[in-house]
Order: sequence, then structure tokens, then C-alpha cells
Amino acid sequence: MRRFARTGLTACVCAPLFLAVTSAEPLSGDDPRIIAFETRLMDREARGNPDAARRTIEEALAIHHVPGAAVAIIEDGKIVWAKGYGTRLAGEDMPIDGETVFSAGSISKMINAGIILRMVDEGLLDLDRDVNDYLTSWKVEDSAFTAEKKVTLRMILSHTAGFSIHGFPDFEPGEELPSALQTLNGEPPAKQGPVRLIFTPGERMQYSGGGITVSQVLIEDVTGLSYPEAARKYVLDPLGMTRSTFVNPLPATHGNIARAHDRYGVPAALPRGWEAMPELAASGLWTSAEDMARFVIALEESTNGEGDFLSTDLAQDMMTRVPMSWHGLGPRLNGEGETRVFHHGGANTSYRAHMEGHLASGDGIIILTNSTNGRAAWREIRKSAEEAFDWPVTAETGFEEPSFEGQ
Repeated sequence: MRRFARTGLTACVCAPLFLAVTSAEPLSGDDPRIIAFETRLMDREARGNPDAARRTIEEALAIHHVPGAAVAIIEDGKIVWAKGYGTRLAGEDMPIDGETVFSAGSISKMINAGIILRMVDEGLLDLDRDVNDYLTSWKVEDSAFTAEKKVTLRMILSHTAGFSIHGFPDFEPGEELPSALQTLNGEPPAKQGPVRLIFTPGERMQYSGGGITVSQVLIEDVTGLSYPEAARKYVLDPLGMTRSTFVNPLPATHGNIARAHDRYGVPAALPRGWEAMPELAASGLWTSAEDMARFVIALEESTNGEGDFLSTDLAQDMMTRVPMSWHGLGPRLNGEGETRVFHHGGANTSYRAHMEGHLASGDGIIILTNSTNGRAAWREIRKSAEEAFDWPVTAETGFEEPSFEGQ
């Protein structure tokens, strides 16, 4: 595996030339590492027991009532494995592959960060400027919380801005969807209260999908584009993420869609078969395992001075924790040196997802599932990959929320 050093070089923001970093000779199914990955999963409670029973990915999915999953594994900055397991719809012969789309939940926030940072590189945004300087259709209200400090994009991306609303409920087929402004104002058909400041910006971290929705409106105000159009311009098209979209409800014509299932693996969100997530930047992404792997690779390459998706300095800023936060400029960050990992989870009503990248080695993994109980499955899948590919970061220590004492 490669080991990168921080170069300090500044990469240009050029025309889209990023697809080359994602292609490589894939591993074969009889590669010993792939065999171990697919067949040596174990119950999380049994970890540390050398005599623990092992099982296949398909067996783990069945145990956890998850009809299907898609996985992409990255090694040395290349996609070396992309495969689907199980079915898109329980009880039906609808195989999953690396291009099957799933609801990615809060992994959407990573694409949102990519949009914002690309706009920073273009000189359209400043991470440390008052967001009210950019917002035209909605404003952060002046209050005692803003008397000394103003909300900035750096704060929003690191969940230290002080906004309310952790996350949003999904919308069933046939339900009217709110606009972003209705969501921010807590107006019907939004299902939650208004997004408001509840503490002084920068004071501490509180995860806020509400704050991310503020950044969604800001992107639309500055670019004059709809959010799906802005995402396609700044991230999806440059990285060749042709299966990904923020359009909600996802039209059936998109094709190859993993259907929604409840915690028991029973089809949900009927009759369409999947929910809608109108809070696009916070939770509205539909994506495939291969597409998200391309995004992870682009961030790894840019951070290590080898890619031009983001300038190197800005990418390294993205991968540095903001004071008082578990997050950098979007990703959650754990470990140091060879164990440095950026990651984010996703949890919408009927889908669970995980993405991660290892900055020192150029490795990583994407796991997408189509069940409310998908987290139990993806944790087993992720741990099996860690063991099979000998990653230095462990699932037990790599993803626990740290203390912020001394920050």
C-alpha cells in the first residue's frame, strides 16, 4: 500500500479530469482477500473471540433482515471490488450491482461539502464570512446568539453553527413535499419546527441537518441553480457520478433502484417502493456504491496533492477537525497518521449507509443497504473488510465519538 506525505502543493481547479483515478484491474472472486471478506463475517458481540463462528455476507444480511447491500472497496486509490449482494426487493429476483442506487441519508452532507468547497476554490464563497452576506431568500435572524459571532460555512459544515433540528423525517409516496424555505421556517408540509439558532455559533458541536439546509439555500441563492443542478455541476458530473442524483422523489425511470424495507425486511413506502427526502443537502442523495467510491478517491487524491477536484490546501483543511467538533469541513475524522480516516454514515427511514476513506493508504469502503436494520449488517461487512485487507484503523476504535476536552 502507498503511504502519502503532506506535500503542501496547491493543485489547480481545472477542467474535469478525475475519472482516471477510479479505474483499475478489479480483484477476482477467488482472490484470498475477497474470499475472506465475503465469508468471514462475525457477530459484533463475538469480536475478540478466536473461536467465534463466521458467516457469509448473504448470511449476515438474512440474520439482520436486510434484503440487499452494495459494496465498493478502494485500494491504493482505485476501485478494486464493487459488487451487490441480495436483492433490490425482498421476495423478488432483482439482483443488486455496483450501479444500483440507494438512498444515502446523511452521506448527502459530504456531497454538499464538496459543492461548497468547489465554490470556495472558484472564489464564489468564503468559509469564514457571515452566511447572511450570501443568503438572499432567507436570513439567519439577529439574536443574542449572533451578537458576538456570526454563522459561517465553516461552522455549518462542522456542525458548530448552533442550529436546531438534528434530522428530518422522510416522506411517504403521495405526501406533499416542502420547499427548502418551508423546511427552514417549519411551515407545512414540513414535518418539523423552524430551523433556529439555539446557542452561540462556534461554542460547541451539535449535529444539525437544519444548518446543512441553510447551506443548501445559500448554494441556490449564490449560483442561481436548483440544488440538484448545482450538485451535478460541481460534483457529480466532474467525477463521473452518472448514477447519482438529488432529485426527489426519485423517478422510477432512473432504474436499478434498491427498494425500501423496514427493520424486519418487509417492503415499505408502498406503492412506489421508496420514500422522498426533500431536505436535499442533508439527506436527499441517491447514489451507487461505485459513484460514492469515485467521490472518496477524489478527496483522497486532492488531500495528498495528487488530484485536482479540490486544491490541496483546501482539501487538507477539509480533513482537519474544526475546534469543538468531531468533524472537519464535512467528514467525521478519527485517528492520526496511518490510522487517519474520514467517514460519514447515512440513515434514512428504510436505508442505512457508510462511507470511509483512509488518507495514508488511499483505501476505503462504501456500503449501502436497503433496510432500516442495515447498520447491523454494514458494521459486520466493514469489519470483515478491515480484517481481510489489513487496515490499520479498527471499527471498534475508529468511529467512536471523541471527547473535546482541551480543544
